[in-house]
Amino acid sequence: MRRRRYLLVLPVVLSTALASCSSPPEPELQAAQAQADAFVESEAVSANFLGAGSFLALQHDAVPLPDEGITLDYGADARIEGINVACFGGGKASFGASVRTGSSWIGLDVLTLACDGEPRTAPLNEPLERVNALRLNGQIKDGAGAVIAAAITGTAG
Repeated sequence: MRRRRYLLVLPVVLSTALASCSSPPEPELQAAQAQADAFVESEAVSANFLGAGSFLALQHDAVPLPDEGITLDYGADARIEGINVACFGGGKASFGASVRTGSSWIGLDVLTLACDGEPRTAPLNEPLERVNALRLNGQIKDGAGAVIAAAITGTAG
């Protein structure tokens, strides 16, 4: 009988030890999404607003492939003058964008973001001309997860 007690105690001890080693809690992703939605709404009032999007990024996500993310299509060629980006939920993330002119995609520089809700401007050396689509993507670098939002400014063609 004594031997059975040890067999019962061992699984309890192991399960308690494993529970204490679990990953950090998920960030409040609903709150982060609400903040991202508010960011997009505030950017949408700009006279030169060309569109926006937000997406969830989790720590276990692999490096985004070129065709992943949110794509904004333009019916006529547009001139992209700026990309404002914010990340919500804590940690750090990378943000990338690609633009399509004609049928060719060109990647822009990757921007590292603190997911603190502060807007940042993605670096563009000069306005991007004759853009018919823009793809936004990113991934978490540090933290459990976040919501990344971006708003595009410029002029429609």
